[in-house]
Amino acid sequence: MKKKEVVWLTMPIILTSLLLFYALTDVSKENHRNLQEINILKNRLNKVEGELSSSKEELADVALIKYQDSVVRKKYPVFSQIVDVVYRKSNEYDFNPNLILSMILVESGFNPKAVSSKGAYGLMQVTYDVWKDELDIDADRIFDIEYNIDLGLKILKRYSKVANGDMLRALHLYNNGYLFNNESYKYKVTGTIFY
Repeated sequence: MKKKEVVWLTMPIILTSLLLFYALTDVSKENHRNLQEINILKNRLNKVEGELSSSKEELADVALIKYQDSVVRKKYPVFSQIVDVVYRKSNEYDFNPNLILSMILVESGFNPKAVSSKGAYGLMQVTYDVWKDELDIDADRIFDIEYNIDLGLKILKRYSKVANGDMLRALHLYNNGYLFNNESYKYKVTGTIFY
């Protein structure tokens, strides 16, 4: 065979080989991109699985809290009602609910029917004679849990404004008004288990 014939015969083989080489290079690049995408997807999957595991733990915690809540509501229905009202009303008046629970503990020991020797009534120990006209208190409702807490928070809000947001001063005024100087009350409130 002549040299020209060999070149003409080998040319298609060389061209075919080159085309195969480029095709394999493209396939290799595509495989590399696919592997990168697979790794990205694996990382996402691992992240989602971690979040799912965390969510399952949170759901288990929520289920436990719901169960505990239902048990407490059955055992202590009045206390549960007080906590519900305190939470809602505290948000309405912009107070920390733990502060209000602390006040109720000190004021009445969570007894909605509490009456003091000084004429203070209910959970928040609202002094009827002092506030009856200013707050237009309905004496027939003074022992109602929601009504009494609302009255107490109205009073505390007024004192908070007078005290320029100083809660210790507001607590002092809530217990003493402007006439007395019993310093221990505010420390009793801030020393409770709820505060």
